[in-house]
Amino acid sequence: MYRRILPLLIISSITVTYADSATQTDWSGGSGVWGPVTEFGIEFYSDSGIACYSVSGDIALGMIDDVVGHNVAWDFDGAASVYSEDIDGDGDMDILGAAYIDDNITWWENLDGSGTSWTEHTIDDYFYGAISVYSEDINGDGDMDVLCSSTWDYGIAWWENVDGTGTSWIEHTVDGDFYYAMSVYSEDIDGDGDMDVLGTEYDADKITWWENLDGSGISWTEHTITGGFLGACSVYSEDIDGDGDMDVLGAGGSNYKIAWWENVTGSGTLWITHTVEDYFKDPRCVYSEDIDGDGDMDVLGAAEQGIYDDISWWENADGSGTSWVKHIVHSYFFLGASSVYSADMDNDGDMDILGAGYYEADIHWFENLDGSGTSWSSHLVYGSFGGVNSVYSEDINGDGIMDVIGAARTGDEIAWWEVMSYPSEGTLVSSVLDVECSPVWSTIDWSALEPAETSIGFQVRSSIDPDSGAMGPWSDTFYVPCNLLGILTDGEQYVQYKVILETSDPDITPTLSDVMLTWDPLGISGDTGPNSFELLPFYPNPACSVPSVRFGLPEVSAVELSIFDVSGRLLEQISTEEYPAGYHSVFLDELSPGIYFCRMVSGNFTATQRFVVIE
Repeated sequence: MYRRILPLLIISSITVTYADSATQTDWSGGSGVWGPVTEFGIEFYSDSGIACYSVSGDIALGMIDDVVGHNVAWDFDGAASVYSEDIDGDGDMDILGAAYIDDNITWWENLDGSGTSWTEHTIDDYFYGAISVYSEDINGDGDMDVLCSSTWDYGIAWWENVDGTGTSWIEHTVDGDFYYAMSVYSEDIDGDGDMDVLGTEYDADKITWWENLDGSGISWTEHTITGGFLGACSVYSEDIDGDGDMDVLGAGGSNYKIAWWENVTGSGTLWITHTVEDYFKDPRCVYSEDIDGDGDMDVLGAAEQGIYDDISWWENADGSGTSWVKHIVHSYFFLGASSVYSADMDNDGDMDILGAGYYEADIHWFENLDGSGTSWSSHLVYGSFGGVNSVYSEDINGDGIMDVIGAARTGDEIAWWEVMSYPSEGTLVSSVLDVECSPVWSTIDWSALEPAETSIGFQVRSSIDPDSGAMGPWSDTFYVPCNLLGILTDGEQYVQYKVILETSDPDITPTLSDVMLTWDPLGISGDTGPNSFELLPFYPNPACSVPSVRFGLPEVSAVELSIFDVSGRLLEQISTEEYPAGYHSVFLDELSPGIYFCRMVSGNFTATQRFVVIE
């Protein structure tokens, strides 16, 4: 009984001492530092196929442009608008479209969630001049309904998704006298908990919202926001001034303006006009997103006849919507910019921008390089999409990466593109670390997320010379934390690691959060060694099946080491041996997974450490 409780009584009184270590938890400083350095810091030497170190500190495989197109419809005559929503409630994203010439509103069912097999469902095959489509739960029954606007005499209507499967629809008119309705959107404008409808009337220069009187979508009251916004062609809603209610944005094609209207009381009955831009040549689309990541909502626009500023965004300078700074995203050779949208296309935590060029027949996405919206890189999604009129982004195949959807008005097409993927492998090489001693190498350990079909491996090397030509060959690759005995040469004070990230699924990446190297600082010139007897904590703990015991001696001393299991049974006793002053490491026999105690006796000194062995 005494043996069973002895380790538990002694362990609580141990003074904790540990070997030296170096940890890297952040690579945001970027590449280019060979070293030698005395700590890893936030920099490294080189990388290939690695990204994400500039945002979170972690590293992952870097996303690459890898465009794969998927056709949804070839013969959707006059495809004018596209949107995505889970119409049938099965958990994957479907696609909606409005065809201007076909007078058709259709949704395509994403049959297996992969976006490679579609079934067409017609919602209405005679909605004359259908031009803008949107989806929202208009009647509050929990499934997604559909809205559309007509450029002729059908105004604005919505279709009730009767049983939530998208196979049965009932049409409800919002306003049948809203002539040349160019754009439709839905938002809770009056803050009463149900969804209202917004629209633009191009010929009448109007932007209007309709109040959903009882939340059922059957009875509507019209509220005019503005009646003098020339060529009103696009409407959107967002809380621009950050006061908690929904404001309204509009683009006026004839007056070259982008403006927003402040919902003064939050009820949608009193509005104040604020100009964002008074010369944006023939704007066709307006949208809002926090582009610079400062917590307030900015404004985006696409100008059909823009030359220097066809895709632009305006910075909400103080968050109140009263002061705006223009930033041009793309200019020249993007003829007929017709649509703009924003999404995090590269999964780096900031918002990128998508744009469609009607005459250029191009869809691009613009990478927000530093998250501030002041530096952009253009990526072509598709360059032969005739008369592209609408662009949108959604995760169509459910891989966690945003895809691009487009409608080609002259090409009569609805299509979507996978535009990003991960490379199969990426590597990062650390700076050369100077441990400033002649070490006995102990362990390497790391923290990471490794989804199925991904892996993270490490190679290491050490040298007595930090020159790039003298570091020598890399070790074999190991995929689990381990002891460095026999991998690195004891006494070589310069060390370097290489991490290898791999995936067999282009939609998934592993992520590395930190890496730690440990060593015993033996043979330090001028070092007096430990000042007292020490039994050092096991590291790593849990350990692999062959852990090592580390201890320090202030003088030449005889040491006895004993290993007990959790019941107090003696499993191993290392013969008493005399060691010189300094730090020492003794490897144990292989142990099965479990909880163990190590007792060290040296003269009058006795100490115990608890450790765990895992497979």
